[in-house]
Amino acid sequence: MRIIIDVKPQHRNLFIEMAKAVKAKVQIEEEEKDRPPTKEEFLDNLERSFRQAELHSQGKIQLSTLKEFLDEL
Repeated sequence: MRIIIDVKPQHRNLFIEMAKAVKAKVQIEEEEKDRPPTKEEFLDNLERSFRQAELHSQGKIQLSTLKEFLDEL
């Protein structure tokens, strides 16, 4: 039988200990938004940002302003 429980990060260890107490198998899957980017994702994002800054300085693209960015949120 499989039971899936979504818990807050601060309660994670409590649920792991309870599962171990009843000798249950524990598999942890973090949600996409909760996990920090991997090294590869971070470097890809950094490289993309540098490319955009270079294209902007060459006048090839127009970057959005801070106001435009905040309006999208």
